[in-house]
Amino acid sequence: MRTIMTLMVACIACSEAAAQPCTFDESTAKDATSGTITLPWRTDYPSSTGPDPHPWSAIDFKAQWREYLAAVLSTIKSAGFRIENSKIAMNPGHRWWIAHWMDYGPAGRESMNGLTKERAPHAGDLSQGSPSGAQLWAIGWYNSWGAIRLRTVFANKCNPQMSNGQVFRQHTVSFKTLFTDADPADVPYLQGSPTITAMIDAPGVTGNSNPANRQPRQLRLLQIDIAVRDNRATDTRWVFGTYVWKGPPTGDGLFDNLVPVGLHWGNDPGNVGTQMTEGRVNPDLAGILFDRPGRAWMGFRGRVNGPADNKFSACLSCHGASQWPRSPRGIVVSGNVGTDPGDIQTHVNDYFKNIKGGQLFDAQVQGATALDYSLQLEAAFTRMCTACQTGALVGKTPNLCHKNPRFDNLGVNCNLKPDRNRPAPLPLDILDQPLPRQ
Repeated sequence: MRTIMTLMVACIACSEAAAQPCTFDESTAKDATSGTITLPWRTDYPSSTGPDPHPWSAIDFKAQWREYLAAVLSTIKSAGFRIENSKIAMNPGHRWWIAHWMDYGPAGRESMNGLTKERAPHAGDLSQGSPSGAQLWAIGWYNSWGAIRLRTVFANKCNPQMSNGQVFRQHTVSFKTLFTDADPADVPYLQGSPTITAMIDAPGVTGNSNPANRQPRQLRLLQIDIAVRDNRATDTRWVFGTYVWKGPPTGDGLFDNLVPVGLHWGNDPGNVGTQMTEGRVNPDLAGILFDRPGRAWMGFRGRVNGPADNKFSACLSCHGASQWPRSPRGIVVSGNVGTDPGDIQTHVNDYFKNIKGGQLFDAQVQGATALDYSLQLEAAFTRMCTACQTGALVGKTPNLCHKNPRFDNLGVNCNLKPDRNRPAPLPLDILDQPLPRQ
């Protein structure tokens, strides 16, 4: 029988002889009534992969991109992934794990499903005429190959370790479900989409907000993102793809409504045109998701991205920039690149590189560590160090925090909060920072 773990490090007290002890009891995943974490997701990371299948490895992702994505999706479906009683659920004994330390700060995990808040879609991103103001919430899991890497990173939850050269194993899969409170009247293809209830921010709050003000509200399934560690993608070692839920409901109303948006294994470096060779985009979605007023393409100039994503970015380019500390060059513009050929060329040269998994996006950042395309690890480390900075985490400062200039005010031990009887105050600059993709 599996052990259900709820990382979220609620009152961690590491007891291993060599472990660095700490205490953290300000998880955003706590139920407001009971004061406990009741999420069912696993953090009992495995030491071996066991018999887990990898049917996609027998499929050529370039020639049969839809079949490749479908093979990955089949392993998610076989785990019993479903929406039941307004919550996300999987079968007992499923073999998917979540990352530690995603449960602090304004974007931290909410208490009902474990969702984290992400960048809000801009006007016109989701569909023609869709307004701004919708929220986006998501949760991601790793299969056993990926969870083995999490086991080494979080061997001591109070002092995670990550060094250059550490990479996820071949056959690692991470998938993420994204939900939105966008009105189906504004996004017609979401009519009938599966709904969950989650503890999220008030309507219209698209940026950072105090988690204490969250309220139970309805969200709709929008898209499912998939990332695969596949060494056949020789330039990056990763293959990324995404699905959109498109109505009206048919079959099971979940998997039977997922339409592949695209898949890519490279960023088409230097390509300033609109015909890409290192990915595929579903032409059946033209006029619905892209090639329409408000959104000419999914990812920048024909690259791959989902409907919730920044159209000036792409799946691989976004995740390929993951490193600790993050490079300021890895934060893609959220406005408009414009039509000037020089601006387009600069944007492509700066952002759309083929970074081999385990290598740095920006080696000029002193002491940086590559995170092998994991924005979840980047977000987890950021939230852990923020908790240490505010006093929500009590104990020695994790070593990773000393490597990031953003946390240069930390000493040997985490800061003490002003009032030990009250929650640690979030620093004001957190509320001004853009929400991440994870």
